[in-house]
Amino acid sequence: MTTTADELKAAAGTLRTLLTAIHAPDLADQSWHIEECADDEQGNCPCIVAQGQFADGVGPITPLYYVADAETPECAAYIAAMGPNVGTLLADWLEFHAAMNERLHGLIDGLPDGDDHPALALARAIAAVSSAP
Repeated sequence: MTTTADELKAAAGTLRTLLTAIHAPDLADQSWHIEECADDEQGNCPCIVAQGQFADGVGPITPLYYVADAETPECAAYIAAMGPNVGTLLADWLEFHAAMNERLHGLIDGLPDGDDHPALALARAIAAVSSAP
């Protein structure tokens, strides 16, 4: 039987696997941001999502890493806001709640495994997306 803690750990593992799959040096340590497309072949795409030094020059100078084109600046802003730094924090949060769930079940014999916690809802959303074709 799959427990709440099992679902939370699986979702955290999925996020960590996806973070590891990104092939860019130090990508998880750097925030993503938006810059206008600088590639003449791409035409006037609304924006790109990239990491590196912010366009205003604030932050450390690191190589620019192209992530993706976006249809609109709003979509790009959302993608950038949900970058690897947020994924890492979410994985940590899910693992914390899995450990708390296991501790509670270890302290209280017969404690029902509730399914109304926001961490479990997030875990199930991650599972649904990661299992999609």
